[in-house]
Amino acid sequence: MKKALILILLLGIILFSTLSAFAAETITVWAMGAEAKKIGAMVEKFEKAYPGLKVKVQAIPWSSAHDKLITAIAGGTVPDVAQMGTTWMAEFGSIGVFEDVSNYLKNSKVIKEDDFFEGSLNTNIVDGKLYGIPWYVDTRVLFYRTDLLAEVGYDHPPRTWEELEDVARKLAADGGYGLALSTNNYQEFMPFVWQNGGRILDENGEVAVTEPAFVEALEFYVKLFKEGLAPIDAQGTNLFQEFAAGRMPMYFSGPWMVNLTHEQVPEIDGKWSVALMPEKKSRTSFIGGCNLVIFKDSKHKEAAWKFIEFMTEAQNQVEWFKISGCLPANKWAWEDTYFNNLEMMQVFGEQLKDAKAPINIPQWAQIESFIQRRVQEACYGEKTPKEAAEALARDIEGVL
Repeated sequence: MKKALILILLLGIILFSTLSAFAAETITVWAMGAEAKKIGAMVEKFEKAYPGLKVKVQAIPWSSAHDKLITAIAGGTVPDVAQMGTTWMAEFGSIGVFEDVSNYLKNSKVIKEDDFFEGSLNTNIVDGKLYGIPWYVDTRVLFYRTDLLAEVGYDHPPRTWEELEDVARKLAADGGYGLALSTNNYQEFMPFVWQNGGRILDENGEVAVTEPAFVEALEFYVKLFKEGLAPIDAQGTNLFQEFAAGRMPMYFSGPWMVNLTHEQVPEIDGKWSVALMPEKKSRTSFIGGCNLVIFKDSKHKEAAWKFIEFMTEAQNQVEWFKISGCLPANKWAWEDTYFNNLEMMQVFGEQLKDAKAPINIPQWAQIESFIQRRVQEACYGEKTPKEAAEALARDIEGVL
């Protein structure tokens, strides 16, 4: 009897061990905002490709994402993988909560470093370590009314700063404006700085916003408002209606505005297009988007990496674009024939080759607010561009 019980017990242990060996490994992924609602289709494809792996997606609203991350880090309840806004990488990366994925990428047979736009990949590097892989990107280009520009003699979008000013002046001559522009949006302002060769910090980490290239960019930006080419206060303005009415026939924005413009003002379909940023020394634009990171405390790092590889591989990036409209971070995805008929999207793909992210340091959130404050002061004439740049330098030096 005793032997029979021991035999049953052993069989039970063997059976349990066997079932455990075949049980699927589950990783938890935090996805934010609209992406969380759409990622299910990609998860389904992933689980089909990797039958031994399961993905549990937790949807996190963007409005509470930052606080949720802080709470999870403090409480040791982080997920295996998380979607991470590019401007949050330095803040969380600098406190050591992300896994350095350099070796994963180096040994990967699915993706490699050169697959990604340089500006996007750089958003993952904090203190010299690679803490994530670009998932999707966005950038800014020029939206413009083809018909109205043609009326003032431009059969092409402005290709230089000089042409931008010239065409804006001609468009504004009828009492409207040449373009819509923000006085307090660093994502619109910083491209002008980068296009002129300016920077926030120099190669030694010293504040560089009083260098001539930065000040000249600010002077040009301020001139657009001072001479009435852009509205000094456009708050409350319906950009779509102003664009359709021709009162603001040019503006800078991201890929989401393509569909929104078609939806909001379909009456001007065929009368507008998008173009690369106008050039000074370069045509550099802003690059943003989201990365995928693995948390250092994850107990499923290999499985988490397989998920990241899957989501960032070129063909799956095309699929993700079809599902979500999010632009591929993998350069090879743009070679897919699916993009051949998407002329406006091709412009974004071209712009991504010359796009830059803000400096990746934990103090960025403060620096961002300083830039917007000082640029606005210059636009409103409260400070000259040189005075605003000097004040900005003191602001930044105070937090570094």
